[in-house]
Amino acid sequence: MSIKAKVAAAIASVGVLGAGWAVGTANGATLSTGDAVTTTGTTTTSTTGTTTSGTTTTSGTTTSSSSGTYTDGTYTGATAVHRFGSVTVTVTISGGKITNVSSNVVSDGQQKSDQINSSSIPTIKSRVIAANSASVSTVSGATYTTGAFLTSLQSALSQAS
Repeated sequence: MSIKAKVAAAIASVGVLGAGWAVGTANGATLSTGDAVTTTGTTTTSTTGTTTSGTTTTSGTTTSSSSGTYTDGTYTGATAVHRFGSVTVTVTISGGKITNVSSNVVSDGQQKSDQINSSSIPTIKSRVIAANSASVSTVSGATYTTGAFLTSLQSALSQAS
């Protein structure tokens, strides 16, 4: 391995560790047990090779608890566009809890994208319902789809808060 490659790998590792630390400590703030974390941010994504782009802004606090935290109803999130398509999520809240999640997934037409979507979307849905939140882990091999799904879901949940 060349010296340049070693230096590049070391710099990348430091960047990943720094990002992980920032996320794990709420951007450097020390949290005690039971502290609520409020996330506010903007995610902008666009498809490559076309003029289509989407912007989704989410803000607010998402809390999951056994007592339920959302207003009952059906809410549709903003469409989240990613490199391989787009996702629009509709969430149904009953008794303050997420009871159903449906999605409209549009892929780029590639067979691999369709396979990834068909295998990952059911996993994401079950995780969201079990967690009663958009705070779930990314499905391995479906990073773009998971990110877009959760962005649209958070947009819907913000309406229900």
